[in-house]
Order: sequence, then structure tokens, then C-alpha cells
Amino acid sequence: MTWIIFQREYLNIVRKRSFLLSTFLVPLGFALIFGIQIVSMLVVEKESYKVWVMQEVEPLLAPSLTSSEQITYELTSLPLDSLQRRVLQQENELVLILPGKLAIDKINPSLSFTLYSKDNITEGVLKEIREDLRQAIRAYKLQQAGLTEDQLAQLDFSLEANTQKWTSTGESKQTHTFLASAVGYIVGFLTYMLMAIYGSILMQGIIEEKANRIVEVIVSSVQPFKLLLGKILAIGSVGITQFLLWAILSLVVMLGMQLVVGSQLEVDQIQQPGMSLEESEAMMSNMLVALQNFDWGVLWFVPFYFLGGFFLYGSLFAAAGASVDNIQDAQQFTLPITIPMLLPLLFVYNIIQTPNGSFAVFASLFPFFSPMSMLVRMSLTQVPAWQIALSMLLLVATFLGCVWLAAKIYRVGILMYGKKPSFREVIRWIRHH
Repeated sequence: MTWIIFQREYLNIVRKRSFLLSTFLVPLGFALIFGIQIVSMLVVEKESYKVWVMQEVEPLLAPSLTSSEQITYELTSLPLDSLQRRVLQQENELVLILPGKLAIDKINPSLSFTLYSKDNITEGVLKEIREDLRQAIRAYKLQQAGLTEDQLAQLDFSLEANTQKWTSTGESKQTHTFLASAVGYIVGFLTYMLMAIYGSILMQGIIEEKANRIVEVIVSSVQPFKLLLGKILAIGSVGITQFLLWAILSLVVMLGMQLVVGSQLEVDQIQQPGMSLEESEAMMSNMLVALQNFDWGVLWFVPFYFLGGFFLYGSLFAAAGASVDNIQDAQQFTLPITIPMLLPLLFVYNIIQTPNGSFAVFASLFPFFSPMSMLVRMSLTQVPAWQIALSMLLLVATFLGCVWLAAKIYRVGILMYGKKPSFREVIRWIRHH
């Protein structure tokens, strides 16, 4: 009987036009967003600016400022009020006030410069002027120290961490802490989102069946536990189905976009804000290596923890739906359910900082937190097998216990109309049935 209910509920949802539209339109929507961003990178317009540099008492920096296609520097001896009138009448002209010699000559100085403009200065223009000025100050300090660029290049070096993780077989793999943290957080957030969405769908479905009196016919021939279990299994399976379809369709769409527009991107268009082109290329290269070496095995546990978490919280959402006649009255019951679902997202930072700490271990074992917390831990560290097994066992046991309690509430609440029960009444239903 549970299998029949499962089939009915599952097919009833996946055959709906809304399910098909959301399944196919969500990846296309993300592709559209990224496509618009890529197109905007391809057609970006760069404005040209003329920057009037106030004549220095001692020519320290101005001779080293190099004009480019976007920024043209010109020295001027005009007073500031005359430049102000000019800038207010012209388009794309700026006035630059350089830092003074006393400030520049200090050891490790904290310098500032002033830019006057008619309109707000864009971040790209400000970034380029800042970088030009930084190079000019650097050239001046080299001259004062009696060093050449070649001599400084011999002293300069970069230092990066190459983190390697030894596996149980003795092999070593390069790791990327930021990537692991990001994957753990994203997986945890998606798990929370899907549990919240499909838990709400389950609750609304039960409220609708109760309002239409359909459930009165069903419960006369099916045990409440089997009926509730079938509904929870079906809607949880729908969530996994949609998640897998999203992943497959997103991969197909992204590969197609890479083939269509990837080759059209120029090298300088991958430059990240606040980084040089070389730094941007190095960052992209490191990220690709990290993606290749990341232990994606954690994704195999996503279906179990999603289904376990959904079965646990879904049973509570079902009990809330059976207790009331409309979605507005359900708010008093859904808030206590939503809070423990949300708490693991607030704990993510603590788990990322100390994935093997006592709090992280507790959160990954506690059934109401483990669906998200364990996935975050597993993306960051090698979780002992006994902890994974214990976490799974506790989650299954708690899920079955919650379904049993929810079935007792369901059996009474599903046949009650016109009355909004209190928490005390719900507890009495559990104790006396």
C-alpha cells in the first residue's frame, strides 16, 4: 500500500506542468544570467579620460605617470579654481592632486591622492589611476634608494602555500581550503533550500486534501503511518529527481556556453577587479587545479542526507499540515520546525574553522543538524567512518521516530475541522492515541 501511495504522489507531482517548467527553466535562467554577463564583457565600452595633474613644486611623480588608451595625463600650472571651471564644462576630465614629498619620503607611508571630477568616478578608472600612481611612487623610491628595476626584480619574490593532503593509500593530493569551504557551504545551503521547499509542498498538499475531504476516504483503507510514509518518500524522491535534473541540465548548458562564447573572450577580459592580469591568470589556473584535485566523493552522500533530512523534517511538516485547516494557521507549527533547519547554516563558519572540533562533531551527529553539518565537514576533512555510520544511523532512527509521532498526530488531526489546536492539544493527541 505504501508503494501505491508513493507512485500516486510521485507521478502526480512530476507530471505537473509547473514541475517540468521549473526543472527546465531554472538551469536556462542561470545560463541566461551568465550569458548576459559574458556578453556584457564582450561589448563593454571604455571611456577615455583626460587627467590634469597639478604642477608639483618638486617634480617627483608627474614625469613617471604613463598615459594609456583610457587615461591621458597632462601637466598644468593653472590654479585649481580655473581647472574647476574647465572640468564642469567638459566631459570626462579630472584633476589630480598628488601626495607631497614629505609624505612620500616617509618609511612605509600611508599616502592619499585627491581626484576632482564633474560626475562620480567609476571604479575601473579609479583603479587604473591608483595603479599608475603606485608605479610612479615605486619608481621614485627606487631612484632615491639607488636601485634599478632589474636589481629590485632580483630581490622580489612571491610566496604561495601548496597544501597537500595524504590519503590512506599514501598518495598526496593538492587541496584548496577556500574551495572546500565553498563547496561545503553551497551543498549545505542547497540541502536546506530543497528541504524547505518540498517540506512546504508536502504540508500544503495535506492541507488541500483535508480541505477537499479526499483524505477521509483514503484513511479508511490505509494505516496513517503507511499513508504518511508513502507521501514523504514520494515528495522526497521528487526533490532528488529535480536536483539531479538541474545538475545534468546545468552541466549541458554550461558546456554549450563554453563552446559558443568561451573562445571569444580575450585574455585581458578574465582580469579580476583589484588584480593584475598575471595574478588573475594565476588565480584561474589554481582554481582549475583545485577543482580537478577536489574530493568530489562527498557528493555521493548528498542524496542520503537530503532524503534523511527531508524525511525527518517532512514528517513534521506533514503533522503541521494535518493539524490545521489552512496555511495561515500552520505558521505557529512551522516556526519551531524551520528554526532547527536554519541553525546549521549559522553554524557553518564554526564548522569551517574547526571541522574536527567537538562542536562540529556534535553538529554532524545530531540528527536535526547532521543533514547539512556532516556534508560541510566531509568537504573539509577526512571524517572517521564510524562517525559517518553513527550519523546515518541516528538520522534514520530519528526519522522513523518522527514519522511514528507524526502519524499519531496525522490520524487525529486529519479528521478535525474548524478548530485551531494548541501545542498542548497536539501533545495530548500523541499521548492518548
